[in-house]
Amino acid sequence: MYTEGYGVNRDQSRTRAERREWPEGVVLEEKRGGRFRFRVYLTPAMERSPLEAMELSVRAYNSLMRAGYSTVGQLTEAMAAGDDLHRIRGCGKNTVREIGEKLFLYQYNSLPAHRRQSYLQEVADLNRPASTDNS
Repeated sequence: MYTEGYGVNRDQSRTRAERREWPEGVVLEEKRGGRFRFRVYLTPAMERSPLEAMELSVRAYNSLMRAGYSTVGQLTEAMAAGDDLHRIRGCGKNTVREIGEKLFLYQYNSLPAHRRQSYLQEVADLNRPASTDNS
């Protein structure tokens, strides 16, 4: 199953780039107002996995459970359909960002080792700024 990942809005109050360390030394820079995009490739086993597999914080986990999400597949399908997680009680911008990051890490860690590097390249390409070549 192929599902477009959820673009997570970043904290608008940040004034400088924030660097986050991702798996295997990958560094992605977040700019003010940026969005982090990724694709999620769900296997049937991943789709049935409980939310606990994503290792969310207690706030994020309880918010999602209260909203009726109990599996990674349910959450991914809702996000791909455009459901706004900000509307869930207890899901502010930081919690929504955490959910997106944890989903990305869950996806990455679920991939076979030989597929991880190409997945990171795909994510980097999706997040590359559009070319502004005016020549």
